[in-house]
Amino acid sequence: MSIRFGVVGLGMGMNRSNQIVGTDGAELVAACDLDQARLDKAKDQFGCDGHTDYAEMLARDDIDVVWVMLPSGMHAQFGILAAEAGKNVITTKPMDVTVEACDALTAACDKADVKLLIDFEERFRPANRKIKKAIDDGLLGDVILGEIRLKWWRGEGYFHGWHGTWKQDGGGSLANQGVHQLDLLQWFLGDVGSVSGHFGVYGGHEHREVETEDLLHAHVQFKSGSVGAILTTTTCPKHQQTQVQVHGVKGVVGTGPDVWEFVDDGIDVEIEDGPRNTTEDCLSVLNDGTQPACGGDEGRKTVELFNAIYQSGREKREVSLPL
Repeated sequence: MSIRFGVVGLGMGMNRSNQIVGTDGAELVAACDLDQARLDKAKDQFGCDGHTDYAEMLARDDIDVVWVMLPSGMHAQFGILAAEAGKNVITTKPMDVTVEACDALTAACDKADVKLLIDFEERFRPANRKIKKAIDDGLLGDVILGEIRLKWWRGEGYFHGWHGTWKQDGGGSLANQGVHQLDLLQWFLGDVGSVSGHFGVYGGHEHREVETEDLLHAHVQFKSGSVGAILTTTTCPKHQQTQVQVHGVKGVVGTGPDVWEFVDDGIDVEIEDGPRNTTEDCLSVLNDGTQPACGGDEGRKTVELFNAIYQSGREKREVSLPL
């Protein structure tokens, strides 16, 4: 029997709706959005029902999973309502903008005995799975440094609305654009001990409405002894390829471009077949009882990490985790 989905929010939710209908064993039953034009487009494109009333969609008994594709600061609120209606929950990245909201969503899902998945799709990318296995198998030796380098452009029009606001975006170039890479960094290197960060708005007239940041750099001290270096910005006039790289005493691996170099020749790893995206992961969780690639506990870690970095920047001091 197919797992039946409802999607709320049809901005990037159109992308995830397309993913659902393209996955064997998944069915898009309904979509919900306040914008009737978006809703009509989804109904025509996917053959699903449409709702402008979220409560009306939640009242249906033919939806197993609700996928929340709204502004970041609304993820927990709408996820909690779905859990209370007995639906399994997926939120797009990040889980929410505060650890308190993340904890409330996890508690609601636990109470309702429903599953919670966070949509960090970089974890399914084969190159990232190989990097994770190489680190876990000790092929890099002692890991010294993990790096994120994201240099994008976002123009003035992007920041009209919720983007670049603390309440709904939770941050700027880190919490929005760089959050997939931030998730990878803590997935690769483990628990964080402390952070130091600096951020600000440097984009001039184009970014005059940005509350949060358009450039951030941070130092991350992992409990393992490894170091993290983060640079994210939306001020670069031409998009550059986003880089994630990790090196240890025996090798260096990364993406953007792909890097796989070791002191010894012939080093490689085999990765097992698995879900290729969050929809497939959800089917595996519900049908086969597997653990989510990124559940609530893991999703919370990334929210805690970017909040610690922002706190460090505001207070101009090193901040220890947990908060």
